[in-house]
Parts: sequence; structure tokens; C-alpha cells
Amino acid sequence: MILKASTLYKDIEEGMLLNNSPSINEKEVKLNQYLVGDKAYPLLPWLMVPFVDDETLPGSIEESFNKVHEVMRLSALKTAASLKNWGILRGPIQDEVKMAVAYIGACSILHNSLLMREDFTALAGAFEDYQLQQERYRKDSCRVEDDLISGKALATRSTLATMAKKNS
Repeated sequence: MILKASTLYKDIEEGMLLNNSPSINEKEVKLNQYLVGDKAYPLLPWLMVPFVDDETLPGSIEESFNKVHEVMRLSALKTAASLKNWGILRGPIQDEVKMAVAYIGACSILHNSLLMREDFTALAGAFEDYQLQQERYRKDSCRVEDDLISGKALATRSTLATMAKKNS
């Protein structure tokens, strides 16, 4: 799987990223930082994915979680689509890694500044095309879940789902 071969995966697993002190909710459950991924990714303690359709019932906490999850995921996809349209993520960056990170960081700051000013003129217009491209890219990904990791991830997602239901 591409994710498990990435430096992002390695850095998170080794505690170099997403290692802030966990927050504690009203049920005294510790919630660490996490990323949001679509259904093509595995559920991990630090990667929240939606519940599959056959696990959700109308009005359930799972349905509430999936709705909140989709809102968070769409924001990230729109940002990536804008950066792609600006040429930053259109293809591999030929510069050294530090320079590539600087480009992406600078453009992300500009993107957020546009959002704060409610100026949507330079933001992605072809978002749907980008989303379809991403789905095709991950179409053949497999969902491999280790029992121990899966248990912790399921508990985190369940807690988040309960919180989403209360706030909807």
C-alpha cells in the first residue's frame, strides 16, 4: 500500500507528527490529533475514515459522523484542487524537498488568506474533476487493518461519531 510506504506514515507511527498532548472530552476519553481520509484508506488511530454505508442508519451516530467527516474532507480536497490549479501540485516539483515544502506552505497561506477575506475568485473551479481523479487513483487500494490498531481506531471514531451526533 502506498500510504504505508510513505514518509508521512513512518513519521506519524514514530511519533514525529501528530504527537501533541491528547485532548480529553466529557467522557474522559483521550483524543489524539488525527487526519481525515476517504473510504479508500484504512482506519488507523490517526486516520479517520467514514463508516461504510451498510454500517449507517438514518439518524444514527455513524450517519452524523459521516456528515461531519465529509465536510472536513471536502475542505481539504478543495484546498488541494486550488493548489493544483495554481500549478503547485500539478506535477512533481523538481526542486529540492525544502523548496517544495516552502512552495506548498506559501501557497497554503495565500489560500487561507483568500478564504478569510471571502475571496473565492482564485480558488478551484474544477474541484469535481480533481475529486474524480483522486477516486480513480485510489480505486485499487486495499483496506488492510491490523486487529490491535483497528480496535484503537474504532474507539476513536466511535467517540468522534458520538460527539458529532451531539453537535448536530
